[in-house]
Amino acid sequence: MSKNLKILLVVALALTVAAPAMAAKFAFHGDMDNRFNLYTNQIGWFGGDSGSQVLDDDGRNDTFGEIKYRLWTEMATDDGSIKGVYGIEVGGVKFGQSGGGSFSGDGVNLETRWAYTDFQLPGVDSKARFQIGLFTNTVNKWFWSETAMGVKFYTDNWYLAWLRGGQNFTGSGEDWGDGDIDSLNARYDLKVEPVKVGFFLSYLWSKTSDDFADYAGFNPFAKAPGWEVKVLPAGDWNILALGIDGGWSTATNFGKAFINWDGIYEFGSLDNFSEDGGVTTEDIDQKGYLLHADLGLNFGKATVTYTVLYASGHDLSSSSNDIDAFISVDVDANYSIIFNEGVYTNDTYFSERPYVGISGMFLNKLALDYAATKKTKLGIAGLYLMTAEDLEWTDGASDFSESALGIEIDAYVTHKLYDNLELALNFGYLVSGDAMDFFETSATQDGSADVNIWTSTAHVRYSF
Repeated sequence: MSKNLKILLVVALALTVAAPAMAAKFAFHGDMDNRFNLYTNQIGWFGGDSGSQVLDDDGRNDTFGEIKYRLWTEMATDDGSIKGVYGIEVGGVKFGQSGGGSFSGDGVNLETRWAYTDFQLPGVDSKARFQIGLFTNTVNKWFWSETAMGVKFYTDNWYLAWLRGGQNFTGSGEDWGDGDIDSLNARYDLKVEPVKVGFFLSYLWSKTSDDFADYAGFNPFAKAPGWEVKVLPAGDWNILALGIDGGWSTATNFGKAFINWDGIYEFGSLDNFSEDGGVTTEDIDQKGYLLHADLGLNFGKATVTYTVLYASGHDLSSSSNDIDAFISVDVDANYSIIFNEGVYTNDTYFSERPYVGISGMFLNKLALDYAATKKTKLGIAGLYLMTAEDLEWTDGASDFSESALGIEIDAYVTHKLYDNLELALNFGYLVSGDAMDFFETSATQDGSADVNIWTSTAHVRYSF
């Protein structure tokens, strides 16, 4: 037998033996989003490069383009019992920006978006699967809905998950778990048409060997850091959130009516809290709640939706140091173009949270969406926004306290140039209420709003 034939037989045998293990399915997906802020009169409100939020009476007009590309692959066995997912992202890189968007395009701006293994428990006929790694975690869209690393066991209608948001090795003089941020999460979904209802709880905690938690300079109104669990200073704290959400729909003589709702109550504590470098410390109780409802009617090509949202805030004039403001973990709220990620350039925004710092939010919104054709949709919305508790500020001589954020008008149009290529344009305009004086430059802070905000954004988005 010739040498070449022997090699061929060995290779054939190896392939035959390996064939069962190699049986797999591969899929490759992409979301290639080209975004543009066509024009805004207040780029400082949307963060800009500084990350600040300020309103300038002289205006800060600006225009920019950017890309946000996600590519991910899914690998699975033929029967789907095992799946692996890995995704990468180039996010929010602006045209002309150093570090990737400037001349020659050189820069390090690639991040891992997803990286996890998902597998079915053997010998179990119904869905009973584990996810391990970095995956999208959804407890509730107003409380926690973002990627996180951990282990999740899930079935068709419930899950349990342990997730870690912060990691530190135990040092000298420290106890097990010091410096870590952990959470336990559970959710149960019940579907009995036409009703869907879900129950959830999430417990998060952090502990430290330090004598105090340093909150000096911690600004709960700013974009970063802000009043959000993921940016709380290191220390001893814990938060337990309990909630219910769901929806209901039914046919009527006028069309299909629907209701969506969310209710969340949370409580916890921030221990050894200090704003003076540990000279004085105290334990602060935290509690808050969020209520949300959509009431809508779908008739023909049109849908009318009324939305109300209330996120509790803290009364800054209260003599109590306990905090009554609702706090999210990590979310991407998008109900407003001016105040949230309703802009298509949604890496440059006022806030990802559904509230304004520890002052909360009271939102009323009426929206009309219309499907003009199978490829073209458009809509308009009016919003009235207030903080749940007054914003308070001083101009050096006078103190001010206001809650009215203003009236916002939003509009959009989307068109499918191809089945997987979308063109979109939107516009937002805020007639500022007097509480917006809180964000104005010191030269114009007088208790009255002087600056209205408008912006228009667009995108060309290829998805596959």
